[in-house]
Amino acid sequence: MAYVIVPEIFILIIIPSQVIFLLLDFTLNVNIVFTHIYLLILFFLILFEYRKKFSERAPFYNNIYNA
Repeated sequence: MAYVIVPEIFILIIIPSQVIFLLLDFTLNVNIVFTHIYLLILFFLILFEYRKKFSERAPFYNNIYNA
């Protein structure tokens, strides 16, 4: 079964967080390695939550598409 990932997750969360932390890198001289580690952790946590959410609703979607 394929998991559905809503594109809004990237628009609303991932891209703004990247912009904010890149600005922090340039203004506060925050170590860019820690910033990108944080972004990777954030990305995988959000991805895991969406996979859980859609796997719980998967039978509903399967019934619609297989009808």
